[in-house]
Amino acid sequence: MDQKKIITTQIIEDLVNKSSADKVLVGDIVDSMEAIGFGLALLIFSLGIIIPLPPPFPSIISLPLVVFSAQMTIGMNAPKLPIWIAKKEIKRSVLAMMVQKSSPYIRKVERILKPRLTFMTSIIAERVVGFFLLGFSSFILVPLPLSNFIPGLGILITSFGLMGKDGLVIILGIVVGMMGVAISISTVFIGLEAFYMIKDFFFNLIS
Repeated sequence: MDQKKIITTQIIEDLVNKSSADKVLVGDIVDSMEAIGFGLALLIFSLGIIIPLPPPFPSIISLPLVVFSAQMTIGMNAPKLPIWIAKKEIKRSVLAMMVQKSSPYIRKVERILKPRLTFMTSIIAERVVGFFLLGFSSFILVPLPLSNFIPGLGILITSFGLMGKDGLVIILGIVVGMMGVAISISTVFIGLEAFYMIKDFFFNLIS
């Protein structure tokens, strides 16, 4: 297995093992990644969207996703959090549960990653990818049906592609994210249409 992939998995596990405190600062999580880049940062925080976690964890981690995506869009080289987000705390037990559940799957996915369609990892392409991820992560903040899981899955898949310089996986992640946004918006419109149909039905009954 590629040494970079081994390091990637090890860093995720070390986020929990090196800390004995009851709570971990969001900023410390990002700092532990050093110069690994946006792929791992997006991976860590998108896992909190995919894995069912108690509130307010999902709302806390959605903010860094927006920040990282915006930084990718403007061409920054590495993720950096504003102080007010970096100082937010996450329970170590919650983080440990997330890492424990995700590590086996991360190792499996890492085995299939390989450099493909490398034009998707160029500087310009990464800005375009960042723009899509910014849309997905911003959409996660909106309290709409299905607005979390599928766009979050798109971000997760894309983050794997960024880490493995796998353009095919990056494209797959963007497609999944766009499908998630479309499904969520469609669900809202269908729900509104059903509401108006029911309203008209009852009004017709009493009129």
